Amino acid sequence: MWWAELDALAGEVSSNEAGVDPSAWIDPGAVLDSLHGPIVIGPRSRICAGARIEGPAEIGADVLVGNLALLRGPLRIGNGSRIGFATELKNAQLGERVSIGPQCFVADSRIDTGAYLGAQVRTSNHRLDGRTISVDYEGERRDTGRDKLGCWIGSDCALGIQVIVLPGRIVAAGSQIGPRITIEKNLPTGRYRLTQRIETY
Repeated sequence: MWWAELDALAGEVSSNEAGVDPSAWIDPGAVLDSLHGPIVIGPRSRICAGARIEGPAEIGADVLVGNLALLRGPLRIGNGSRIGFATELKNAQLGERVSIGPQCFVADSRIDTGAYLGAQVRTSNHRLDGRTISVDYEGERRDTGRDKLGCWIGSDCALGIQVIVLPGRIVAAGSQIGPRITIEKNLPTGRYRLTQRIETY
């Protein structure tokens, strides 16, 4: 169960030994806050000015964390990933070579290898009615028992600007989601676009 992996994430990254690889570059204006857990930053990774990382967090090699990004642990970010300007991550697991554009919000979610999120993509992680989040998974409707849960975006997905993913949804690997779509249900692999009608007046 993919949400169980998120539950285990905190314990896994909290057990790391804190450390910044000597080849990593941390801008003097960035903040590493290890009050709640260790921070690990791998070789050749770059943390830009104004970024804030709150542990526990495990950041792989060749990762770029853009200006003013906010990363709140527990987090695991795979090698070669890119986090854009003013993006916020919380309780998330990212595979390798994940690219997240500027001003995104990704919380309580799993993003697999090679996924691309355009600017201002949002993962909604709680219901307005306060009920626990259910997930359609392996042919069953399952109550996760969680009041906060984001989504699972499969490998090599591409989400356009301002896509919104509702809580507990799964986007199948290899899918392409056009700009401004709200994902309200699990989507099989495919290419999706939002049509509009523009009229003169």
